[in-house]
Amino acid sequence: MPMGSKELFITFRVARSDYFRREGADIHTDAAISIAQAILGGNMRIKGIYDNVTIDIPRGTQSHTRLRLPGKGIKRVQGYGYGDHYVHIKIKVPDSLSSKQKALVMAYAEEETDVDGTVQGITSTQDGGKQAIEDEEGLLAKVKAVLCGDWLPKRKIGQN
Repeated sequence: MPMGSKELFITFRVARSDYFRREGADIHTDAAISIAQAILGGNMRIKGIYDNVTIDIPRGTQSHTRLRLPGKGIKRVQGYGYGDHYVHIKIKVPDSLSSKQKALVMAYAEEETDVDGTVQGITSTQDGGKQAIEDEEGLLAKVKAVLCGDWLPKRKIGQN
């Protein structure tokens, strides 16, 4: 910026972000999703450079999946257009489960076939299947009854 016969140079230093990471014109962020979102899919809102963005989470998303949002990065200095925004997916596993949640996960673990090693609380049966070792409050038995079709809701006579 000229000031009479002298020039003044101004230097800006931008503080490092706790949320965004920059690589050239590209931006990287981490997003934590639930186990249910990872398995079933869904969507979520994340902060973008210029505005908030809704991203679709595909069914079966694995941890450390990288989703690309084209043109949602920083404006390119040398050239035209914008960089990309990369969202790194992390699956957050709950620290504790309610009795109902644990029963549902145990029922799933009994049916799961692609496990390397063992699952705590599940044992192998003589016929090659799997079975939960404990069933707090009988909830696992109830979940299995519903899944196997052994349970039907009782209706009063005259109800549709």
